[in-house]
Amino acid sequence: MVPALIVLGAALAVPAQQPAAGGGIRFVDAGDAWGVHFRHRNGAGGDFFMIETLGGGVVAFDYDGDGDDDLLFVDSGQPAPYGGEPGTTTLLRNDGGRFTDVTETSGLHLDSYGMGAVAGDVDGDGDPDLYLTAFGPNRLWLNDGDGSFSPVPVDGAAADPSWSASAAFGDVDLDGDLDLYVTNYVDFDYDNNRVCGVEDAGRRSYCHPDVYEDLQDRLYRNEFAEQGGATFTDATAASGIEGARGAGLGVVITDLDGDRRPDIYVANDMDANFHFLNRTANGALRFVDDALLAGTALSHRGQPEAGMGIAVGDIDANGFDDLVVTHLDRQTNALYSNRGDGVFLDRRFAAGIAEPSQPYVGFGVDLADFDLDGDLDLAIANGHVLHDISEHAQGPRETYAQPNQILENLDGRFQPAPGAGLSAAGVSRGLATADLDLDGDLDLAIANCNGPAEVYANESDRLGGSLRVDLFDRESANRRGIGAVLELGTETGTQRREVRAGSSYLSRNSLTQSFGVPFGDGAAALEEAGAAVSLDVLWPGAATLRLTGLPSDARIRVVR
Repeated sequence: MVPALIVLGAALAVPAQQPAAGGGIRFVDAGDAWGVHFRHRNGAGGDFFMIETLGGGVVAFDYDGDGDDDLLFVDSGQPAPYGGEPGTTTLLRNDGGRFTDVTETSGLHLDSYGMGAVAGDVDGDGDPDLYLTAFGPNRLWLNDGDGSFSPVPVDGAAADPSWSASAAFGDVDLDGDLDLYVTNYVDFDYDNNRVCGVEDAGRRSYCHPDVYEDLQDRLYRNEFAEQGGATFTDATAASGIEGARGAGLGVVITDLDGDRRPDIYVANDMDANFHFLNRTANGALRFVDDALLAGTALSHRGQPEAGMGIAVGDIDANGFDDLVVTHLDRQTNALYSNRGDGVFLDRRFAAGIAEPSQPYVGFGVDLADFDLDGDLDLAIANGHVLHDISEHAQGPRETYAQPNQILENLDGRFQPAPGAGLSAAGVSRGLATADLDLDGDLDLAIANCNGPAEVYANESDRLGGSLRVDLFDRESANRRGIGAVLELGTETGTQRREVRAGSSYLSRNSLTQSFGVPFGDGAAALEEAGAAVSLDVLWPGAATLRLTGLPSDARIRVVR
């Protein structure tokens, strides 16, 4: 117990909702109502450059510190052989549920071919900065605190010139500031653009990643404390990660083995996934790939799969976070269930996520309690990578544009939510969850490749109250407590959340942690439940805090 930890009373509280008749999970397209207008451009011109089919991402983050999440959509632009016109990566400020385009005043102008992004406070000044990945140099932007961002000079800015995909922040060396992991994909270049497709039919298409060599991912150590500013140094070799090569697409920094040290999980495309366990000691940064022993490297058949996006959450409420990885059609998405002893079991069929995913190519993904019933549901962004898949498909649902999916968690088994409202077909890539309209439940933002973005308001019948928690740490440069674990105790059991900066695919979810507190019986059940709600906060490191008697339908801020 640490007495310096305090709670600043309930903020942005939402009036208590009464139990509703079961109507399932339901979303409504809110793009026009909220003023969210963005169209991703891949600049395709007929040469089938592989970069054209894998962007872009979306980040939900409160860049202006006003308590609601803003949205950043990453654009790709035009490949260099066609002129190289940069894309318009767009920042939309949330003004109480209505969004305003503030791209020009923000100063964010990515001049590389954009892929994704992640937000995190890298310089410890209390506001979130941005790292944008690209085909070409990645870019780090510092938040100036006045609504604008400034680019960091290339030296020390983790400006990897490779084809990078997802990135994640986390304090992997436990020194109090945010380090950075960047996935790199394959060594495609305009000069080595291979000709792929159905040669006999005279049809050209995008290549399989196996025709190119895998690239080395990068781990960057934040030297904020040593240099007095945001400076990243390449720690790939020193950490033991160098030499582990895969076509990296998704990444998350999270505690995989329960030892309170941030580990790293990477989804690789047709290569074994990485499961880097953190063995840092006495300041010496060190990781060991445990994927084969942990059971998270390959499919249930012992084969590598087309790993794209990653979601993390305690699906079965056993106190240990599980992994969901999205894949290519006919492979099915995977669920690696965490036993808590270092071993994960592939339960994709037993948990019900395999069959619904079979016709689709999954990218962005998140586990979240959309109906506030106390368990984690699953949102998946789908879209094929081959523009001509319907011309040689083996089934009627194998199309380029595909519907996105919501799978509802019903007693530990997932079932498609029939009225979820995500049936419109698109070539979806990035996905992020956040309470964008501040009504207490989680909404969706989805980025589509070479198409308009989508945002959905959550209109599900609520099956519980909504407790939302924001962490702020004044004792560390890691101001938002990335890596902290929250455990909520209610009459129906314990729920677990870990604060993460980067997951899904090319994207980042809100840092506000949302819990559903299930209704009991009777009209006064929600009010009565408050006395039984407790929260344990396990800050990065050893500090802990227990809060009891919390409201079951409110937003609170916990400050150290």
